[in-house]
Amino acid sequence: MNTASIAIVFLAPLMLLMPRVGVSLPDQPPPDPSADAARFQAVTSQLDPGGTVHAYVSVDGDLTAIGGFVKSFMDDMRKFEQDIPQVDVPALLKVSGLDAISAAGASSVRIQDGFRNKIYLHVPEGPKAFLRIMGSQSKPFEVLKLAPAGCDLVVEQDLNLKVVYEAVLEAAGIMMGEEGKAMVQGAVKQPLPAPLTFTAEKVLADLDTQVTVILDADPDKMVELPDAEGIQIPQLSGAVMIDGLGWIADELVKAFEPMLAQGNRAPFRVVRNANWVGMQLAIDSETLSVKERKEIKALGFETAMFAHHRPSGKLMLVSDKAFADKLFLPKPGLAQDPAFRKTMAGLPMEGMGLSYASPVFFSSLRKILRKTNELENGMQGEGFFVGTMLDLTFPKNARGEGSVSTTTKNGMLFVANSAHSLKGSMAISLASPMLMAGASVLSVNRAIEDLAEPVEVFEQDLPDPRQDHREFERIGD
Repeated sequence: MNTASIAIVFLAPLMLLMPRVGVSLPDQPPPDPSADAARFQAVTSQLDPGGTVHAYVSVDGDLTAIGGFVKSFMDDMRKFEQDIPQVDVPALLKVSGLDAISAAGASSVRIQDGFRNKIYLHVPEGPKAFLRIMGSQSKPFEVLKLAPAGCDLVVEQDLNLKVVYEAVLEAAGIMMGEEGKAMVQGAVKQPLPAPLTFTAEKVLADLDTQVTVILDADPDKMVELPDAEGIQIPQLSGAVMIDGLGWIADELVKAFEPMLAQGNRAPFRVVRNANWVGMQLAIDSETLSVKERKEIKALGFETAMFAHHRPSGKLMLVSDKAFADKLFLPKPGLAQDPAFRKTMAGLPMEGMGLSYASPVFFSSLRKILRKTNELENGMQGEGFFVGTMLDLTFPKNARGEGSVSTTTKNGMLFVANSAHSLKGSMAISLASPMLMAGASVLSVNRAIEDLAEPVEVFEQDLPDPRQDHREFERIGD
């Protein structure tokens, strides 16, 4: 048994036997048994009973107590250190909106091919500030019609980044008054770097948006990654879409079109028709080398495009124009895909966010990561350890993974069908200190072994005893 194994064997029981030392929050309100019972019922009613995990925690009033403690601490410190700024910590914490969470719960139960995991945040007054970043209203998922059946990685997520700006603006007002708010407002009114001609304020106005990612992998067409000899990936077709920001592509075309008309060389051309305005990769451009053209063709990116889809208003980055056109045509959609239906069985089909990864995605990713590990580390030592961890994370028969975030009457619910239960994540979190200790011991052992290895000194490296070495450079001595 090596040193790391001995350390883990002895540390684990000691950690279990150590007394639990924690922090008691001051100024906590007295408990209200009826309110506590109602809160418990509200959370647990959203979870699945039994299973491998069933957890509940009340955080009602905790953030307020923490804010009060920090403010009191800073006030006391200011008696000794005059430079500590006057900051209304409780007000800043309220700006975050996290004080709206009064309780949370989690559960994992076995289903046919894995586990159903749930995490519920109880927000009786409704989400605010940062809790609204991922949206606040459930709706049918648009991506189920956009993505063709057979796609392997699909994400649709409401994203309201305006709340970040609003929180920063409010925090600046708390810390520096109206002057601070004016500084933030002035910064976003400044034009962005050339050739962009618009301001951050104009972008912020449309940042209550939706981001969609669609990726289709063809395992029957394998291509070699550029500058990664021996590593092949399935040929990919994909698109990234952002609602309401298509005008950015219009602005870029306005900036670059005159430059191209003057004869400036660029690896793209302007596309402008009833459906698209944007810039498309020009595979025949003189600015691309023969090697670059060959790699682009092998990857299938000859018609890659950054453009505004005019009918929908979406800003899109796509791997090829034909795939982009297909997204908006009638076709069998993802909702009819048998693999998708099996993976997402029992999950709500309305919400603020959806993510899906097919079995093909995980099997392809497993092959790529294992091949990369073999080429970089071999199958001994570190390579064996990494390979074992990959087997645990991506088993050979890995199923698809799917998750949905949605709202309830008084909270936010995150539901997932997964090959792993929440217990695994908790176990890794609890074991991480021991794993880090073991890794540290291994690193120390390796360093000691390196120091203990004999150093070969060649005769030509030794100084000549017959040569006078008394003369030497004294500059900077």
